Amino acid sequence: MEHESATYYREFLIILAVAGVAVPLFLRIGLSSIPSFLIIGVILGPGILGFLSDSFPWLQNFALADAEALEGLGELGVVFLLFLIGLELSFERLKTMRRLVFGLGALQVVITTAAIAMIAIWLGFSTEQAIVLGMALALSSTAIVVELLSGEKRLGSQTGRVSFAILLFQDIAVVPILMLVSLLGGEDSGPIIWVIVTALAQAGLAVLIIVIGGRYALRPLLRMVARANSPDLFTAATLLIAVGTGVVATLAGVSMSLGAFLAGLMLAETEYRRTIEAIIMPFKGLLLGAFFLLVGLRLDLGSMLENLAVIAAIAGALIVLKAGLIYALARAFRIGRGPAVEASLLLGPCGEFGFVVMGAAVAAGIFAGEADNQALLIISLTLLLIPLTGRLGRAMNGRLRQARAVAAEAEIAPPEDSHPRVI
Repeated sequence: MEHESATYYREFLIILAVAGVAVPLFLRIGLSSIPSFLIIGVILGPGILGFLSDSFPWLQNFALADAEALEGLGELGVVFLLFLIGLELSFERLKTMRRLVFGLGALQVVITTAAIAMIAIWLGFSTEQAIVLGMALALSSTAIVVELLSGEKRLGSQTGRVSFAILLFQDIAVVPILMLVSLLGGEDSGPIIWVIVTALAQAGLAVLIIVIGGRYALRPLLRMVARANSPDLFTAATLLIAVGTGVVATLAGVSMSLGAFLAGLMLAETEYRRTIEAIIMPFKGLLLGAFFLLVGLRLDLGSMLENLAVIAAIAGALIVLKAGLIYALARAFRIGRGPAVEASLLLGPCGEFGFVVMGAAVAAGIFAGEADNQALLIISLTLLLIPLTGRLGRAMNGRLRQARAVAAEAEIAPPEDSHPRVI
């Protein structure tokens, strides 16, 4: 019984060891926490430590061969991240972003999906497979991009607003996408446009119910718990709201992360906002680490090394295609060149919801075997490249801003005569 109990806690202990020991070592050599968790996930996965454990059985105690054991923790990390983002926003700020969310965000998903789907059809995929690939690869990583921007205190910048607006619409679009995948895998598809409209209407109704219910339930609940003057009870109530709202959103047909975002949004105007933020922040950091470990574990090194040139070329071309489309759309919405470049490079790589879409496609019988594995490898590789593309985008944004400053200074008219002047 004691041995079984120790085995049960093994994954959690490994996560704590990674967050408390391994990641700080990577930080000392100049690597940030996100790529550190990703690299450690690859090392602890079946491709390296799992392979070495065949020759050295004692290494099996440190390997994370079962990615499913971390899925729940990783999902909670994204939930807490979106909850904190909601706390930082308000309905008024979100109202001012509606043009970017439902304009720029919607166009990005539709146009990118169509472009990737047409290329996939040209490469020989069926129409159903091409549409699914387009939807899966069009999505970007909310967890990594928002964590990067929030860690740099730049969510309020123009780059942050553009990136978050697109990511928010992508989160909203996940539910209709999954419903469309189920439809494409069915024998009787019916009119696709009708299913999309139905799915969007269902998601909108679920969001409305959550917002109305939360406004009349969440704030009174917090006030009641606060009157008890117990930090422990307030922490429990805060965690209940963050996770419980996400679960209710899932039951209502909306993604768990979107439900948590709405909960944070409704509490942003309350007097408890800073206290809630201080409570959730440590949980968010640790659980997001589990999510990044999960991404590293899913990376099949053996298959990637066998087809490294092809996978790297496709991943690079995909990032260039998505970044180009996002840049063009951002410029069409009158976003500055620098922020448009940086946002496009941040959102060019794929996102974590791509795994969810491809998993639903496999369950629906649309994909199987090698094609699905190659898509997951491409998604994983682009995820690993996000810190690098983000750094490149920020450098390009800085250079463009500096060039604008120099050009503006050059336009200042010189004095009309040569007399010296004193200021």
